[in-house]
Amino acid sequence: MTGVNGALLTVVLTLCVVLLVVLIVLIIKCMNTTDKVNMVLDDAYKKLKSVDGVFTAIDTVSDAVTSVGETLVGKALSIIDRVFKKEDKEER
Repeated sequence: MTGVNGALLTVVLTLCVVLLVVLIVLIIKCMNTTDKVNMVLDDAYKKLKSVDGVFTAIDTVSDAVTSVGETLVGKALSIIDRVFKKEDKEER
């Protein structure tokens, strides 16, 4: 009985060592993958940062065009409103 217990203990300990080695290898591979993903994300961040100025310029131009458009529409509406008010006064 003692021989069987010793053999089973040896098998279990050997499997634990194998499992530990496999886990260490997997952790090292995960670390390498994480480093590669980090490099890709850094590259994407640099590219996005370079394009960010273009989007800021487009946003500024869009705001300016919207402001000018609103001003022109407001003036056109006030002119039309004055014309219709004059016609209403003439009809009375």
